[in-house]
Amino acid sequence: MNLPMDVLFEVFGHLNPLDILRLARTTKEFRRVLMHRSSMSVWKNARDNVPNMPDCPPFWTEPHYANLAFDPHCHECGAPGVRNVDWRIGRRICTKCSKTCMVDAYHGELVISGLVPSKYGKRGRLLFYRKDVEEVQKILHVLAGSDGLETYREERRAFVKEMETQAKVLEAWAASQAKDRSDQLEDARRDRKTAIIERLTEIGWGDEIEHIPYTDDLSHHRLVKQPTRLTDRSWFLPLMFPIQILTSCSVWNNIKNDMIKYMEEMRTRRLERERKALLIARKRTAIGILRSYKIAHLPFIDVMPEAVDFCSFPEVIDIVGLPTETEVTEASFADIASRMDGLVHSWRTRIHSQLRARVKDNLLFSGKRRARAERVTPDPLYEEYVESLGATLDLKGKKKEVSLPVPDDAEIDQMIPLATTVFRCKTCTPSIGLPGDLSDSEYDDFLDILGGRRSRSIPLFYPKVMGHCCLTRSRTLPWDYFATDDPNFRIDFPMSTRTKWNTHLLQVDEEASKAARTVVEACGEDPLITTATKMDELDHRLACLDCMKWSKHEVNQGEVPVFAWRSAVQHRMREHRPDRQPARWKKIEGELLEESNRNARMHKYIHFFDFQPFPDITQPPSIVWLCVHCMDLPQERECYELGKMKSHLSTIHGIEEPVENQDYYKDYEALQGRKSDLKPSDSTVTLQMERPPHVPLPGHAFLDFYDEDDDDDDDYGDYDEDDFYFGNSFFPLF
Repeated sequence: MNLPMDVLFEVFGHLNPLDILRLARTTKEFRRVLMHRSSMSVWKNARDNVPNMPDCPPFWTEPHYANLAFDPHCHECGAPGVRNVDWRIGRRICTKCSKTCMVDAYHGELVISGLVPSKYGKRGRLLFYRKDVEEVQKILHVLAGSDGLETYREERRAFVKEMETQAKVLEAWAASQAKDRSDQLEDARRDRKTAIIERLTEIGWGDEIEHIPYTDDLSHHRLVKQPTRLTDRSWFLPLMFPIQILTSCSVWNNIKNDMIKYMEEMRTRRLERERKALLIARKRTAIGILRSYKIAHLPFIDVMPEAVDFCSFPEVIDIVGLPTETEVTEASFADIASRMDGLVHSWRTRIHSQLRARVKDNLLFSGKRRARAERVTPDPLYEEYVESLGATLDLKGKKKEVSLPVPDDAEIDQMIPLATTVFRCKTCTPSIGLPGDLSDSEYDDFLDILGGRRSRSIPLFYPKVMGHCCLTRSRTLPWDYFATDDPNFRIDFPMSTRTKWNTHLLQVDEEASKAARTVVEACGEDPLITTATKMDELDHRLACLDCMKWSKHEVNQGEVPVFAWRSAVQHRMREHRPDRQPARWKKIEGELLEESNRNARMHKYIHFFDFQPFPDITQPPSIVWLCVHCMDLPQERECYELGKMKSHLSTIHGIEEPVENQDYYKDYEALQGRKSDLKPSDSTVTLQMERPPHVPLPGHAFLDFYDEDDDDDDDYGDYDEDDFYFGNSFFPLF
């Protein structure tokens, strides 16, 4: 060193403590000078360059203080990158070393707990530095029994107290330093972003930057969010200003190509967003054409396409997908509007083909399942049936796999409209996670054990099944549901999405089809040719003899519930096990029909919460009204009752005197309905029948029929194992 010491000290006084510390570690001569007591002013001047840094505690030297405060290395293993300082014990310790260097319990803890600095660890336990503990224990052992022991303890207590006081001050300073550092880094990032935006604007990307959304903001780019200023490449020397400019240009040139590439990507995304918004606007116009067509054809006599299906028509796709520069208005869809009848007819043909294919797949699956099932069949009729299919039975009576014949398309088309072809919706039907048709019997057996009622969806029949809401709705929301404004598929309440018409959720309900067959036969109709539409026109009434409530006064007299044919099918599936006992129906005609109609009118005035003598039947003829003004729009809701529909029209649309098929309309799916409306059976009638022997006479009871804890019941029904529980309204609903 050829410079005088006072000159060196003057230069060192402009450095930070960490710079002095690193300088002292460069050469032995620097170390000899800077570590000497005469250089104390150098360390103090360097410490003064750090804003608000507390004075050096009296129990530390200036180099030790600088090393602890600024050099981020572990004091045990020397590992770099240790950012946190344990001011209460005066050390930096890495996570790995803290597992061995810090102790939370030791022999004689109560004796020296106040003599060793400590910090709080996990669960609030005190942690001590092992070497401090060992050193204090060693001195206590040496001073044991001497006069200096108590003096040493007082000195240690004062030291620990002073260290805790200094630690609080240093922790507050370190927190402020961390915040200041964070602010400095944020300022550097902000300045760098501003500088990059200025450079990009100079080369023509200014307008594009203004259209960048927050999710793609420049501050998220890896080259922009770096905490270094784009022009901060010189020191304080004025002579280096020209070099600073050259260096700044060099830094920009290094990142220029990457930033231009990023801006080109942003332009591509902007064009995609604008194109998507344009397509959404065109779809709104197309949906307006569909709405006008559907409103003009109210009330619906056939299934109508919804927005998703209509926007999927090739003719609509061609117009919606026209180039961006082409203006698309309602006039652009004039040709489609004039051809709507033909387009809708073609769509109905396509969805009917899908339904036919679905029925065919169901028949194939059911046939294979029955053919693969291993069962002992003592019934000779079953053996005759298997032999008619060309199959054989083994010696144990187990049938081998049989390729069951499947009807062709023409036969399926004849079978679909029949009243004995019942569909069910997988979404509307409760299950316990069992696959396919197997869920029915297993689920029913499960409820039998609990003594509960078998809750089933409303039986679906053709052609109303074509308008079932679950075929065009999905409860699964896409990830961008709240970010999209596409009216093509969004429904706000309840939150769901529209889908193209599909049959994925439909199944042919074999058990319900068997129940429907017994109902049709009980009505005196041929189940092979009678359609569901024909049954609706005939509107027969049936009494369920299995639900007879015997009179308490007359021997051969009882009251039975009366159902329409659809309600009868659901009643059979809900309240009785079709595979346990044959159905017993009685067709109501003549005077009995008049009595049933009178009772039906009287039931309208019965309070909803009054006790009903017969189980509830799911039959929703009232919740069938939809709003014309919300049709095919995101705000479209599910079916209302008539009173709620008029309230909706008054509150939302300001229509005080609504007109049917102009302001509201009946859902095409009615009478099947979109929602379950629980109500009692349609009516009741009194029948004269011979009382079975097992039913007690009026005023009598079979005492051994009940358990001792059972209460006496005034009404005695047909005590079938199932009907006793499932026919009693007091038992729980499932």
